[in-house]
Amino acid sequence: YKYNLNRDDWIDERMDPEKSTLAAIAYLRELHGMFGDWLTVLAAYNCGEGRVMRVISRQHINYLDRFWDLYSQLPNETARYVPRFLATLHIIRDPQKYGMDLNEGLPKPQPLAYDVVKTNKPMRLQDIAQRLELPEEQLNALNAELRFKITPGKPYALKVPPEMGGKLAAVMDDIPSWERPLPAVAQKTRAVTITHRVRKGESLGSIATKYGVSAKTIRTCNPGASFKGGVKVGQR
Repeated sequence: YKYNLNRDDWIDERMDPEKSTLAAIAYLRELHGMFGDWLTVLAAYNCGEGRVMRVISRQHINYLDRFWDLYSQLPNETARYVPRFLATLHIIRDPQKYGMDLNEGLPKPQPLAYDVVKTNKPMRLQDIAQRLELPEEQLNALNAELRFKITPGKPYALKVPPEMGGKLAAVMDDIPSWERPLPAVAQKTRAVTITHRVRKGESLGSIATKYGVSAKTIRTCNPGASFKGGVKVGQR
């Protein structure tokens, strides 16, 4: 929420590649403002800023806060994470030096292009893909933030492949609205009752309060009794 990633019954924007990447960049920048060292930033990104802060604060003499100064005091996973991150950068920059082939000759993948269509009714991505004659997986990838692969029942910016926005707008009314399934009917169970003997000073209301039920419920459990004059002492 701090980095404007919304979560509700319909969406989880942490799952959106663009939005989550922008949030991660904002978080890394904030961590750099706290630590001033990118390697320490990576450590905090891995094990949490609070953990790194506690490691730093335990130093009472010769205060140091660079990653290699904290290395031996950090969790083992984090101490390995940062060097592996650096190793990955070295390999990407010069894969041949390390005897690796990263398919440099192949075209680099491009960011997914898309159009945005405003929707305001719940629809399954499966139904939308069928109307647009598209693979469902393509819509799922573009709208990874949709938790149940269903558009919300409120204004929403749906991503579709380029040049598909107009086609979707034309067939939107023909796509069936998704309806939440009704809850399964609860199995009928036999009511459990107890017998109460009316004491002096008691009323139907006070008895109902004592057992945490309504007066109507007591009347229903006693179809043969008359309560016009109230309850009577000794009545069961």
